[in-house]
Amino acid sequence: MNTGIYGQSARGLIQLDPRTKLLIFFAGSVFSLNSYAMLPMLVYGTALCLILALCGKPWLALKSYLGWGAVMYLRWCVMSSPGAPFLEIIVTTLTMLVLFSFPFLLGFLLLVETTRLSQFLAAFQAMRLPVKLIIPVAVFFRFIPTVQEEWTGIRKAMAFRGIALSPAAIIRQPLKTIEYILIPLLLSSIAVMEELAAATLARGMDLDIRRSSYEQVKLKALDYLVMAFFIGLSAYLLASGKGLT
Repeated sequence: MNTGIYGQSARGLIQLDPRTKLLIFFAGSVFSLNSYAMLPMLVYGTALCLILALCGKPWLALKSYLGWGAVMYLRWCVMSSPGAPFLEIIVTTLTMLVLFSFPFLLGFLLLVETTRLSQFLAAFQAMRLPVKLIIPVAVFFRFIPTVQEEWTGIRKAMAFRGIALSPAAIIRQPLKTIEYILIPLLLSSIAVMEELAAATLARGMDLDIRRSSYEQVKLKALDYLVMAFFIGLSAYLLASGKGLT
């Protein structure tokens, strides 16, 4: 996943404030935990894919929607065809977990794929959040792409040594997987986290004074409209979807 933290923010038809995206993310999380019907989930997922496409990620929105449709089709095939009951229960449980996590995952993609880290920090300062909350968030969002680079390096090192990373090889030799993958990744993650925390403190982010920023974060009429739409849609679908299947 390319989080877009170091590059340009997505250039879409609309530009939303990071606080609007945070609200969409939390609304999607609440909806995922409280919705038990497929039709409301489909409507809400469609709205999220649409807003993701308008924010400059049309291909990601299309791939997410097609992936969700593929999982739904797999669930329908398993439920409509006779087979082993145990396997049917496992597949149905996994597909339902993916389907009902869809709003949460799409909200997270909207949040990290269309927003730079500097925009996050400026939005958090505008919300007057404490520094003790801003610093862990800054370290976390810088931690994700750095660990991705570490993982790429581990894969290249294993390829040079002729060690396969296929699922079958991992299942056959779990101890080697721990030795060659998990241990190096954990050790590098600890070092990366310490370096990022030190870099954050070196930039003076632990000071209580208000920092200046090139990013201009301001809630516009479109932001209020989008927030009202998703809050209203969540409330309506949760209220009307109790008897739907």
